[in-house]
Amino acid sequence: MDETNMKNSVVSAQETFEQINQSENTTYIDVRTVAEFVEGHPKGRVINIPIVFFHPKTGNTHPNDAFTLVANHGLSHEDAIIVGADDSDRATVAAESLTEAGFSNISVMKEGLSGWRKQELPVTADNRPGVSYVSLLTPARRAKPSKS
Repeated sequence: MDETNMKNSVVSAQETFEQINQSENTTYIDVRTVAEFVEGHPKGRVINIPIVFFHPKTGNTHPNDAFTLVANHGLSHEDAIIVGADDSDRATVAAESLTEAGFSNISVMKEGLSGWRKQELPVTADNRPGVSYVSLLTPARRAKPSKS
């Protein structure tokens, strides 16, 4: 990857667990799809903002054009953010996107949800407002300045 990615630290599942359950200024962004997120995700201060969507018939990926819009609307650029997914490169791609958008304290959780489960850390299917992607997307789109 490029030089931007080198600025993002890598944290373990255990470190992530401690940070998202003990610090009010640390948020875990699960960048997997909504369907993956509701099947189970780390328990703690967690939100879902998919970095890509999968076409239901072809399986092709499509970038989430609202990824940084939602992140900018709901998160502070100074707060600690840990990005995770699965064992794909989605978390790294999302971390790069957040860094390019001006977020300054980004980490990537190594091994994603599989690493979390290996450590037998708590998993939840919580998808309530304030956690779910749609509940974060709607106010971000409404707040988006209109183009004249």
